[in-house]
Amino acid sequence: MPLEKHVAVCNFPLSSHPRTVAKLVCNLAAAAPNVRFSLLSTAKSNDSVFPPSSRAALLPSNVRVYDIGDGLPAGYDKVASDPRVEADLFLRAAPVNFLTGIDVAVRDTGIKVSLLLNDGLVSLVACELAEKMHVPWVAFWTGAPYALSVHVHADLILRLRQNAADEEQTLDMIPGLSVMRMADLPEELVKDPGTSMISRSLREVGNVLPRAAAVILNSFQEMYPEPLTAGLKSKLSILLFLGLRPSPPASDKTGCLTWLDSQGPQTVVYISFGSGTLTNLTPDEITALAEALESTRTPFLWSLNDQLKARSLPGGFEERTSSLGRIVPWAPQSQVLSHPACGVYVTHCGYNSVFESVAGGVSMICRPVAVDQMLTARAVDEVWGIGIGVEGGVITKIGMVKALEVVLRGEEGKEMRKKVGEFRQRLQVAAGPEGRAEADFKTLVELISTL
Repeated sequence: MPLEKHVAVCNFPLSSHPRTVAKLVCNLAAAAPNVRFSLLSTAKSNDSVFPPSSRAALLPSNVRVYDIGDGLPAGYDKVASDPRVEADLFLRAAPVNFLTGIDVAVRDTGIKVSLLLNDGLVSLVACELAEKMHVPWVAFWTGAPYALSVHVHADLILRLRQNAADEEQTLDMIPGLSVMRMADLPEELVKDPGTSMISRSLREVGNVLPRAAAVILNSFQEMYPEPLTAGLKSKLSILLFLGLRPSPPASDKTGCLTWLDSQGPQTVVYISFGSGTLTNLTPDEITALAEALESTRTPFLWSLNDQLKARSLPGGFEERTSSLGRIVPWAPQSQVLSHPACGVYVTHCGYNSVFESVAGGVSMICRPVAVDQMLTARAVDEVWGIGIGVEGGVITKIGMVKALEVVLRGEEGKEMRKKVGEFRQRLQVAAGPEGRAEADFKTLVELISTL
C-alpha cells in the first residue's frame, strides 16, 4: 500500500513520556498502514524505548525513529543532572532540533509532512512549528485530565492566586476542580517563570491547545466528573479519550511475580516511586517506611535502586525482613499491580502509576512528590475514594503504620478495595471493542488519515 500521509511525532524525552507516546504511535501505525510516522526524540530516549539491537522487530514498517539533539552542552554531567534542567535545555533547543529532524524525515520519505503529533509538554513548540509549516497538529496529553484543566485555565488560576491568602482555597471556579486546592498546583505553573522554559511552556499550554486540531488524553472519560470533561471540551476543538494500557514487559527479570505467587491474596504492599530522581523519597522517609514495614510485619515488594538502598535503609533491614519481603532494583509494575497477592500500592502518584493501579484493582497510599502528582493524589483520596494520603504529607513511621492498618486491615480499606474494583470493571468495558475509548481511537485514525 503506498504511503499517502506523513505524520511527524514530536516527543518529550524524559520520564514516562517517550514510552507512552511510542505506544500510541505504534497503535496508530497498525491501524493506518497508509500513513508514515516519523518519531523524533533524543538518542537516549529512542534507545531506551526501541533498543537498536531489537529496533527492527519492535517497529511497524511504517514507523521510523529519528534522533534529534538534546540541547545539553558539551561536557554536561548526565549522571548528576537535575531532570528540570534537562527539560529546560531540551525545550530551548527544541524548535531548531525538531525542524532539523523533520527535514531529514521528509528527505528520507519524499513525502511532505501532513500533520504534527506532539507530546503535550511540547505543545508551544509544536504549535509554532505547525503554523510555520502550514499543517494541522494534534497534542497528546499523557497526564491526568485534572492537570490538563489546570493548565488550560492557568491565566485565571494565576490571577486568583495573587489574591488568595490561603493555600487551602479550593479551585471551585473551574468546572470539575472543586476538590482541588491552591496547594495542589504544580510548582512549575505557579512560580515566576523567569528564564525557565518548562514553566513558560506549561503556562502557555492553555493558550495554544485550543489551536490544535484535536487533543488526546491518555485517560478514560468514565473516571472523571462530567463538569471536568465538559469544561475541557468547551475549550478545545476535539477532545479524545484513549486510555492506553501499557504493554507488559517481556520477562520478569527480577523474579517478582514468582515471589508474589507464594503470598496470600491482597496481603503484599508494593512500593515504587518511579525511576527518576525527581520523584525520589528523602533518606529519612525511606528509613521511616522500612521501620513501619518491619514493625507491622507486613509482606512487601519494594522497587528501590541500589544507591538509595545502600544510603537510606536501616542497618540489617534486609536480613531481618528476608522472610517478609523483597527489595528489587526493577519490577514489572503493571503485572505486579494485577497480581492477586498485591493489596496496596505506596506511590508518588505519577499518572501512569495510578492508571496501572486502577487497572489492577489495587488501592493506594499516596505520597506525591512533584509536578502534577498532588492533583492526582487528591483525586485518588477525595474524588475516587480508592486510597489515602500519608499523614502530614510526609512519610513517618507512625503515619505509615496507621496508613497500612487502614488500607490493609480496616473497614475503610475494604470500601476502597470495593470502589477500585468497580473502577476496574468500568475501565474494562470502556477499553473493550464497543467502548468509548475504541470509538475515540477510530476518530483519531480518521483524523490523521484525512487531515
